[in-house]
Amino acid sequence: MGEKKIEINDVDGQITISDDVLTAIAKTATEQVDGIVLTHKRGTGGIMGLFGGEDPSPTIRIEMDDNDVRIRITIMTEYGHPVHQVAQGVQENVKADIERLTGVPVNGIDVYVTKVVPASDDSVTEEEQGDSDDTKG
Repeated sequence: MGEKKIEINDVDGQITISDDVLTAIAKTATEQVDGIVLTHKRGTGGIMGLFGGEDPSPTIRIEMDDNDVRIRITIMTEYGHPVHQVAQGVQENVKADIERLTGVPVNGIDVYVTKVVPASDDSVTEEEQGDSDDTKG
């Protein structure tokens, strides 16, 4: 099976866009939504162990039939963020970015939320450590 791609014919010739391009745009747009769990936001230690090595970063699958594009995105959300709002934010961001950056219409975006995880306390821990160092001296 060959690489999936979108072909757009215009007056100057043909434009071909690989599904890898659509995947990269969708991933970046997804990661910009508040409440999405990302490996690099949470550090590689705690979260990976918490889920037995499961990577919490979004997974993207592009489905194409002729120039009909449908996207399936699997995410984890942070506790405290309304799950439906995070999922809708993903749908809106991905659709807007793909259509704006490629000119390819998106017919649907299915978002699957697989887990809700505790919010990261990394920044609070660092601040608390700084405060306790100040009181020692």
